[in-house]
Amino acid sequence: MKQLFIFTLLIFGINQINAQEIKTIEADGNLESPNPLACVALSAVRNENNPADILNGMKKCIELKEYEKAAKLFAIAGVYGKYDTYRVKDKTAQQGFLVLQLNIFESMSEAEKNSLMESLKKELKEGSNSLNEICQAIQKVGAPKYYPKYMIQHGIQAFLEKSDNGLVEKFDSEASWNKALKEYLHCGE
Repeated sequence: MKQLFIFTLLIFGINQINAQEIKTIEADGNLESPNPLACVALSAVRNENNPADILNGMKKCIELKEYEKAAKLFAIAGVYGKYDTYRVKDKTAQQGFLVLQLNIFESMSEAEKNSLMESLKKELKEGSNSLNEICQAIQKVGAPKYYPKYMIQHGIQAFLEKSDNGLVEKFDSEASWNKALKEYLHCGE
């Protein structure tokens, strides 16, 4: 009798769980790509393009099977995303860049993922001429000049503090830019 009662509760509980509606609440501008790129060369990226814009271009390169370009766009998007984590106050917002990457990777086939990984290994190999050229090209594009709305609006503070701009006060842009280049890509090592 006890087992029948437990079984009935389990079935009732599962039906209740299945009947629940899932709602997603997002702040305006969450993971926003205001200027999505096409599959472009690294030199065509501007420091007004945020990581969401750049990863859109990377996705288009993957669709065109231009994995070398995709790897280079992945590199600059990563440096920009890392830089943004330094200047955005809300720690919960800093996961925004990872979510952007995840969204791209979830849409890829296994063959595309493997091809991209091979290109990433080749292009971003620590100490290689290719990585040195990529680092120089990213430095030429320069540190981000956009407001990181895509990331700020991803965090919990977007719902709680409407009067705050979400940025770290007394932010050292130059030191953070150099740190992002070094930590994300090992530039200058």
